[in-house]
Amino acid sequence: MPSKLRLFGGAVLALLFTLFVPAFAAPIEAEGVAAIAGGGLAQARQAAIRDALEQLGLRSGARVDVAAGSSTRGKSAESSRVQPAVDFARYTVLREWQTGPLLHVRVAVKEEDARPRGSVNLAYKKKIVVTPFHLRRSPQLDDVDDIAIRLPQELLRRMTGSGKFLGKESPYVISPGVNGPSTDSAAVRRLASMYEGQFVVSGEILDAGNFEQPAYYGLLKKAARRIEIAFYVHDGLTGALVARRTALVEQVGERRVGRDKPFGSASFAATPFGGAILRALDEGIAAISDDIAALPFAAKVVQVQGERIFIDAGSTSSVAPGDQLVVYRVDPRQQVYGADPLVPLGAVETPLGTFSVVQVQPGFAIGTVMPPATARQISVGDVVRFDVAVLPAK
Repeated sequence: MPSKLRLFGGAVLALLFTLFVPAFAAPIEAEGVAAIAGGGLAQARQAAIRDALEQLGLRSGARVDVAAGSSTRGKSAESSRVQPAVDFARYTVLREWQTGPLLHVRVAVKEEDARPRGSVNLAYKKKIVVTPFHLRRSPQLDDVDDIAIRLPQELLRRMTGSGKFLGKESPYVISPGVNGPSTDSAAVRRLASMYEGQFVVSGEILDAGNFEQPAYYGLLKKAARRIEIAFYVHDGLTGALVARRTALVEQVGERRVGRDKPFGSASFAATPFGGAILRALDEGIAAISDDIAALPFAAKVVQVQGERIFIDAGSTSSVAPGDQLVVYRVDPRQQVYGADPLVPLGAVETPLGTFSVVQVQPGFAIGTVMPPATARQISVGDVVRFDVAVLPAK
């Protein structure tokens, strides 16, 4: 009997120890590798540590985005990206060694130090160029502070502030066509090239007129004013129109804003018509943001050095090592037209291979292409895009 009591007591003590003594998981380890190139050993060490921490973060969960497809007529080129779900702020370097031109670093972390990655990039940041807006009836807006310039500036500020876009402002106006958006695809392509934009956003203020709004069952009329704004989005590569939206807001109350109130300021927004303009702007931004979000991310090839390909999008665009995109050769001279012979639908393009990102800087990324022989066919001005394509048969 005493032996049974001792066994029972030992089991109880073991259970209590398990419940009340904190458990410490063993550290987890990973090996990172980086090339020792022009940056020297210190830069290679940091790159290898980042590589190891990325691997450890992926073990704890990841977001995977894939643009994939299949074809019975040719080999497909696909796009993909994998992002860790957690970061490790603290780590320990266990070992470091070299094998030829490569530096290896073995890193250990504790799982309890894992923190959710607050900046997980749910999508690439697309580059936009915003131009001044055309005024259809400029005398209507003589009470508003330089709206042709200030409104697109505010549009750019709000769109880039959303974290979904990178943007630049152009001083050049794209003249609208007879039916609204510009049909000058060459001008759109020039602007996109000058300011490194994937999309060009322009617009037109159609109406800012006064009117009388019936009130109290038509017995009275109240002073009111409307603002109607058209927003146009063109593809910077081909010059084709990809989105067209119109926002209309009517406001009862004081009709004038006053040029003493800076556009977009608190005093501007506090006026009835100033607030109406900003509501119309937000409505247009929401619409064209949704339109652009549905289109794939793209960047241009800006330099080719043997098998190394440079593109004009880097970490500021959320491009990361390991991302894969499809490379295209685009011929703007081969425009495709629909029913309207003045408005191009796009340009003919040919997929060349899959671009894999190996190194990223804030403003650009470097990668290689598969199959390797394709590198000889790639030139400055070609495009990489996050989608899927069927490579032409040999």
